[in-house]
Order: sequence, then C-alpha cells, then structure tokens
Amino acid sequence: MEPFEFEQLIEQAREALDRGNDVRAVAIADQLIAAAPEDPTARAIRAQGLLSASNPHEALDEARRAAELAPENDEVYRLLAVAAWQAERLHLAQQSFHRAIELSGYRAEVLADFAWFMATERGPRPAEEMARQAIEADANSSTAWTALGLAQLKLHRRQEAEESLRRALQIDPEDTDAQTTMAMLLQNAGRGREAEVLVELLEDAPGSKDFVESARSEAKQRKIAQMLVERDALPQRPSQDLQRHYALWLLGICAAVAALALLLKPSMPLGVSVCVILPLMFLWYLRRSLK
Repeated sequence: MEPFEFEQLIEQAREALDRGNDVRAVAIADQLIAAAPEDPTARAIRAQGLLSASNPHEALDEARRAAELAPENDEVYRLLAVAAWQAERLHLAQQSFHRAIELSGYRAEVLADFAWFMATERGPRPAEEMARQAIEADANSSTAWTALGLAQLKLHRRQEAEESLRRALQIDPEDTDAQTTMAMLLQNAGRGREAEVLVELLEDAPGSKDFVESARSEAKQRKIAQMLVERDALPQRPSQDLQRHYALWLLGICAAVAALALLLKPSMPLGVSVCVILPLMFLWYLRRSLK
C-alpha cells in the first residue's frame, strides 16, 4: 500500500469514529494493520473503535500493543487507561493515566479524565484533590467540575456538590456524566421531580441505560408508596397518645385480675380461668380498636 493511500485510510477511519460508525472504523483499521502491523496509529484507531463498540477487552489488547509501539505517546497511554478502566483493570488504568499525564505535560484534558476516574473508582478525597488540579489547569472543563461534584457528594457535602455540578452543566449542558450525577444527587435529596427531568434527558444517552432504568424504578416505588400512604393502605405506627392509653388500660386489666381474684377467691380451675381470660379478652379487643 502506498503511503498516501495509507494516510487516506487513516482519515477515513477517523471520520468513521467521529460519525459513530464503529464497525467501519474497525474494518478500515484491520486493512491498515494488515498493511502495516507495527503502525501504532492503526492499532490505536482499532482500539478506539472496539471501545465504542463495547468490546473493552479486545480494545485493551490493541491499546497495549499501540503503547508498546509508541511508548512516548500520551494519547496512546490515555487510550490505554480508558480501555483498562472499561475492562475493569483498575490498577493498570491508574498507572496508564499517570503515564499519560506525565507525557502530556499535565494537560488539562488528561487531568480531567483522571479526576473522573478517581471520583468513580477510587476514594473521594484523592478524587477531590485531583479534580481541583484539573480545574486549576482548565476552569472550563465540565468533566473536572463533574468529578469534583461527585467527590463532594460522596463526602456528604451535598450543597457544594450541587454547586459544582451546576457549574459543569453551565459549561456543557449536554454532559451526560454531569446530568447523571446531578440526577443522583437530586434523588438522594428527595427532589424526585427535578431528577425525573434529567432522567428524561438521559434516556437516549449512550451508557446511561442502567441508571435510567434504576432511577425510573425508584421513582415508581416512591409514587406507589405515596399513593398507599394517601389511601391509608400502609400500616402506621400508633401515636404516642394511643400507646400511652394502651399502657394505662394494661395496668387497669392487671388490677382487675387481682381484684377479681381477691373478691371471688377461686379455688377451682374454672374460676381461675374466668378471672384471667375475661380481662385478657377485653385487652385483646382494646388493642385491635386502637390500631
């Protein structure tokens, strides 16, 4: 294959990735690899296509090969980090992010991606620190602000988290990660109607199917519970007054049993049964009436 033909195929593969045509991108990458098995760009394009097609394990293999062929390329290591993340190889993902950050000269986009990884997969405190570094590098990164919001939410600082997420959505109203995290915050805060608006926006967003289904299930359960409460169909705990009255009646029944025993002085089993069973039956009826 001539060099100009090779470059044309690379451009076509990238255009296919931009249009979301993952199958075509992978097919073109296969042609490129057949012509030049040691070309890291072809390997990286194939890895990107496989990631978009939800095939992270095969994408990880391709990204690793690309990193071996281009050990000083920060974009290749960034791709390797994302592939390892999606393949649930979190230690490798973290190592690759560190390498990508170093190679990129601490570029803002790479810092933001790493902050989001830390916020979703690691502890919230280091995630918050990394998110602030990403924001310092680029205050207009919606990914960095979303990572900060998620870290703050996990640290139970809900007001700060909401402010960070609102900033992320001001920067990019279509950021699905920011929308998902904000919907989760609103649900936890009991603001179901606001959360439902965001869930509607996320319905067709890639990768949000599980969250949308979970959010709608929770909303449905809340509505059913509310309807049951409004119809008095759910059991209610007795009020303190009713419990107090019940305790007084219980003391009264005990006193009545003692009084009957002293008055009748029963010596036969039947008399003893009458002294005990009749007050207990009354107590049972009283308890049912107080529910």
